[in-house]
Amino acid sequence: MPLCVFNKKMLEGLTALSEGFVEHGLQYRCEKNGETIEQGIKREISDMARLLPELNRIDDTAKRILTEGIVKYAQGFYLIMREKGVEDYKETIGKIIEYFHYMDDKYYSELEEKPKDMKDLTMLLDKKEI
Repeated sequence: MPLCVFNKKMLEGLTALSEGFVEHGLQYRCEKNGETIEQGIKREISDMARLLPELNRIDDTAKRILTEGIVKYAQGFYLIMREKGVEDYKETIGKIIEYFHYMDDKYYSELEEKPKDMKDLTMLLDKKEI
């Protein structure tokens, strides 16, 4: 199960989270710190890269997995923002949401219960543009 059949509320939540990463994590904090957006992205990615190896210190497996998941999502998100730029960040977020919708739809409509479902899914995802 790649995710769990996205619904409108889930997609809206991811959209709000992603917009918050740009509006607070980048725009607000960069202005506050006197940084460019590129410097802010580098700082964020660096901080997360330093955090990830330390997560093994969290004994509670569920909390460790949750923390790792959100950190990796944010890291991937900031890498996309660095590539695409933040000028049209809402459009880029829409493409990220479309990517997740595509993943979910392909799995549940075409691949579920097939012998190589996850391999096939990852091959499709590798080709899907954001």
